Amino acid sequence: MPQPVSSDSKATRLPLSGDVSQVINPWSWMNNSMGQFGYININQTVSSNRELEREIVTRVAGYGKQLGRITDVIDVLLSKLPRTGLDAADRKAIEDYRDMTDGIAAVKAGYGAPTEESVDRLIAGVRFLRDRDPAAYRAIVEKLRKRLPAGEPAGG
Repeated sequence: MPQPVSSDSKATRLPLSGDVSQVINPWSWMNNSMGQFGYININQTVSSNRELEREIVTRVAGYGKQLGRITDVIDVLLSKLPRTGLDAADRKAIEDYRDMTDGIAAVKAGYGAPTEESVDRLIAGVRFLRDRDPAAYRAIVEKLRKRLPAGEPAGG
């Protein structure tokens, strides 16, 4: 995936916004005029009906959403599957699937991983709530205490 381009070494900031950056990829101009949608070019997929596929992807759900929903259903089915009677190949297939979905979850979580700056903003926001909305403040502090208990070891 192309990296964002910035005119200087620091990301540009506008009032009331986060980092502002733009991906500049001259090839995307040509590809977009030829049916390119994001990183998947439907014109180059093996499909018996490209127009129908394009309509499904643009109007119903993109490939990522479709795969996410399928993964959710497989997770439900696996949670109901009795573990007895599975041979080594079946257990390996399930283990590989779980490794893949754990990896996907880790990548998704990385997009929301906190930084020093975002934690400082969170703390300032919670302190603001303490005076403005004491009930909301108590609810958030309680949730943080439950989800991040003191003395919890890293990674667990």
